[in-house]
Amino acid sequence: MKLVEKVSGWLIALGLAVAVLLAFNYLDVFIMTGFKMAGYNTSVYRGLVSGTAAAVNAVVFGLIFLICKKLKRPLLKVNKTGFKEAVLVLILTLGMLGFVFTFIIISDKISDYIKSLSEQMEQYKQSVDRYSNVKQEVVPLWDSLLYLVSLCFIVPLEEEFIFRGAIFGILKMKMRPAAALVITAAIFGIMHRVSIHTAYAIVCGIILTACYHYTENIFASVAMHSIFNILGSGLGELLKLEKLGIPAAVRNEVISDINIICILCMVPGALAFLGLRHYSKKRLKVKAESVAVSE
Repeated sequence: MKLVEKVSGWLIALGLAVAVLLAFNYLDVFIMTGFKMAGYNTSVYRGLVSGTAAAVNAVVFGLIFLICKKLKRPLLKVNKTGFKEAVLVLILTLGMLGFVFTFIIISDKISDYIKSLSEQMEQYKQSVDRYSNVKQEVVPLWDSLLYLVSLCFIVPLEEEFIFRGAIFGILKMKMRPAAALVITAAIFGIMHRVSIHTAYAIVCGIILTACYHYTENIFASVAMHSIFNILGSGLGELLKLEKLGIPAAVRNEVISDINIICILCMVPGALAFLGLRHYSKKRLKVKAESVAVSE
């Protein structure tokens, strides 16, 4: 009987997670369709479209979290993160970036010898290039800047609310945290669609979800995701804007320095991960002792 209840609980949690994903996707489709019907070229005004979609999703799920809190079924955790934990989160973020940079460099080198991987790398490069489907001079500067704001700040908030806050929160109610973490990370990776992107996004999903679980603060994973997007692509996209007139040599030097620093942070990042785990265990121990004293 207990097994039946447990399995039914898992299925309900997975069903709710799927419902969250559908809501997320349908909101995106609805907003994009609205812009197209209004006569906007979504390739040209990608910043406006993606920023609006991300903001709407963040607001909608923020309201859902508030309703759940009022009903005394909170999904979201926003506990205080100490200075030492914040430093560990920063180091872990740089290490995660180092892993991604290394993964892409190695994949790019291997793709010279494997045709199928070469095609996937080309598809990946197009997917992360803001101007793969449109010439940069056609895009208004304000939309290019809005795209960067969306990429670096609004999208991280949206995705952390949806994947860590909603999906992980729902799954963790019915499953062990480790199982909920793996499923959340897998969904997060698969949602990125492009195979190269999916491969490292799953690993990033594990790290981001673990960060949220260990700190019990959604804004720790939001900050982590935001820094990742800023250093991983946002800064490069900013320096690439022709209207700013930044020389290619300067851009390449800055990006190269960031890559080297992040790759050097891979080992410290792994240690930072263990440090966050240590603080989490310490926090749980203090909670258990306080409950025992109150009883």
